[in-house]
Amino acid sequence: MFSSMALQTARQMFSVDSVDFTETRMFLLGSVQAVLTAILFGLIFFLVAATRIVTLEPAPESAILSILLGVVPAVVFGAGLPYLVQRREYFNRLNNSVPARAVITSVTLGTYVGLFFYHPATSLIYAVVYLLSRIVILVGIYGGSRIKARLA
Repeated sequence: MFSSMALQTARQMFSVDSVDFTETRMFLLGSVQAVLTAILFGLIFFLVAATRIVTLEPAPESAILSILLGVVPAVVFGAGLPYLVQRREYFNRLNNSVPARAVITSVTLGTYVGLFFYHPATSLIYAVVYLLSRIVILVGIYGGSRIKARLA
């Protein structure tokens, strides 16, 4: 009984008709999501490191390719998705779908795990750039709206 009430309360708390990162509540929820993603990245790193599935040897053949493999998807998933959700109605409606959220989270974390098998340094680049780009886009959207409101 308690778990169903908690689940219902969580659904009401996190359920919205439209995502608008210019609102304080959505900005804070987006920030909480970034923190939870950082925790997941840390847990996955710990699990992969503890099981010693991957090693640091051999070094990637191309450092530039390794960096690009970490940076490009991180920016697309970290900053691109919130931007599209904020600016495009189709992505905003899609974001309210539980299956779509599950797929996006799976792709984000799956990319992180997949990059571990290419090279662990690439996955760390991905995690750092993902989190930084997510924070920058959230602060940019929210802060930009606050500045615009003050100037108007």
